[in-house]
Parts: sequence; C-alpha cells; structure tokens
Amino acid sequence: MMSAIGKDEARAALGAVVGAQRELSTLACPPWRHAAFALCEAVLVATPAVAFGWRIALFVAVMAGIIACVMSDRRRLGVFINGYRRGRTRRVALLLLLGIAALYIASVWASLHAGMPLLSLALAVITFGISYWGSVTWQRVFVREMQEA
Repeated sequence: MMSAIGKDEARAALGAVVGAQRELSTLACPPWRHAAFALCEAVLVATPAVAFGWRIALFVAVMAGIIACVMSDRRRLGVFINGYRRGRTRRVALLLLLGIAALYIASVWASLHAGMPLLSLALAVITFGISYWGSVTWQRVFVREMQEA
C-alpha cells in the first residue's frame, strides 16, 4: 500500500511528465531546419553523379551536416528528438527512409551503370522536396502525439 507521501510524489512525477510532453509539443523547427535536413539527404542522393573523391568529400560533408543539425537542435531546444521513437512518428521516419533509399539506389544506377549523371541530380532535387515534406510531416505527427498524451 502506497503512503500519502508516495502518492503525492507519484502525482508530482506524473504532472512533470505531462508538463514536459506539453512543452515538447510546442517545439517547432524553423523552416531552415527542415531545409538543412533535406539538403543533407539531397546531397547524399547526388553523390553518385560526381567523381569518387568528391563522393567521399560530400559524404563527409553530409555527416557533418547531420551532426550540425543535432547540435543545433540541442542548442535551440535543449534536446534532440530521435526520429525513430515509438509511435506514428516511427512510421513516418521509416517511410521517409525507404523513399530516400530508393532514390539513392536509382541515383547509383543512373550515374554509375546507365551513365546518366544528370538524372542523379534530378533525383537529388526530388529528394530535397520529399525530405523537406517528410521532416515537416514528422514534426506535425510528433506534436499531435505529444498533445494527445
């Protein structure tokens, strides 16, 4: 049986969790943050269109861009929220991942096998749009989940 102090502590802890969820639901990424994510994904899809040395350099730049996004989120918001968290956001993230992977595979085929590097660049432009939309959609789903909780 829980004592009165234990119940009060449990209520306070639950209230803190609910308050934290409410606070998280008000966090919104500015448009430039969605664009930064989309640019990282688009550059990754474009890499097969360039020479091998440039591919490596661009891959390193993409990884640095992702790290910069994480650090920026932590500085601005105090937290980085993993895109693969449980719930509906995971579905959005996995669909986005599958879509970008398909575009990357198509880009590799176009540039390295079919000799059409311009198609890879077109796929990169498409990737930017899909990634931006996916980032905004993920945020909307996240906010909705936090508000429902």
